[in-house]
Amino acid sequence: MYRRTFARVDLGAYAANVGAVRRMMGPDVKLLAVVKASAYGHGLLPVARAAEKAGADWLGVAITEEGEFLREAGIRLPILVLAPVNAAGALAAVRCGLTLSVFTPDHIQALQAAAIASGLEARAHVKLDTGMNRVGVKTEQELVALLEAACPARGVKITGAFTHFADGGNPDTRFNDGQLARFGDMLTLLPPGLLIHAAASATLPRPEARFDMVRAGISLFGYLSVAYSEAIRPVLTWEAEITHVKDIGTGEAVGYGVTYRAKRPVKVATIAVGYGDGYSRSLSGKGQVLVNGRRCPIIGRLCMDQMMVDVSGAGPVYAGDNAVLLGQQGEEHILADEIAGWMGTISYEVLLAISQRVPRIYVE
Repeated sequence: MYRRTFARVDLGAYAANVGAVRRMMGPDVKLLAVVKASAYGHGLLPVARAAEKAGADWLGVAITEEGEFLREAGIRLPILVLAPVNAAGALAAVRCGLTLSVFTPDHIQALQAAAIASGLEARAHVKLDTGMNRVGVKTEQELVALLEAACPARGVKITGAFTHFADGGNPDTRFNDGQLARFGDMLTLLPPGLLIHAAASATLPRPEARFDMVRAGISLFGYLSVAYSEAIRPVLTWEAEITHVKDIGTGEAVGYGVTYRAKRPVKVATIAVGYGDGYSRSLSGKGQVLVNGRRCPIIGRLCMDQMMVDVSGAGPVYAGDNAVLLGQQGEEHILADEIAGWMGTISYEVLLAISQRVPRIYVE
């Protein structure tokens, strides 16, 4: 491997997180592992295989292409496409045995056309909008119209129903309570025997909200914002090589725009990673990395392919040493939540931003 930066993905940690979430859920609840967006930046196929091996019951993707890719790679678990698809996407999904999300009569018509064209049964879960106001069946009238369209549709079978919580990680559960009550009301209009599910963010702490299946996404990668997250651990560590170390004097500048001037003699390490690799330029002058297990501040503006850090307090540092951008080194750690705080965003975006030119190395 020529690249001097890499992301190490611990599939053993992922499997352990699957087990931990399963224990929180209880023995009678199924688990859908969400692997959309290249498994939150960790790698779609390796993570899907790890989920299958660890005992996940379903996989969740965002788009048909992700599900197609998994089928072509030999994944046989049931796969739910969480976002709506067009007619072409519906046909491709039915051909490779994906379950689709539906919430309008037009979706039912597209599924029927796909079933007829392929000669295969089209399966779907009904998406119920209980308060997020993104997509889904919002009113009882809409739900009745959807079911009336589905009943006579040739080759179409409704097998499940689900909702999504707008504020699932908030310890103040009042909005979640309202969504949960609305979900229960709408479920009374559906036929019995469907697979009912919701997202883990709001359902794990509440046994009454787990229904038949829990959808778990970021939690399986080691990130949760509530107290019950202690049993899980982060899966990804991002490292980069130090390529050069130099000493600069008081008053000398570092980086583009001359935004940093040393107020004292400083030992500067240049690291082979930049915003072209997905480490946000907004972290210029405020992010930190780990060198020799010590926090070292980024100085000057991040470059596309390199960054500079002050390693004056990190002990002996040499070209060829590795810095940790995300993860643990020694007794210290920097997690995606902390980086997200520096950026004013969420851990999801930090993980997803790691570009494809950063090689993923998989370990058990």
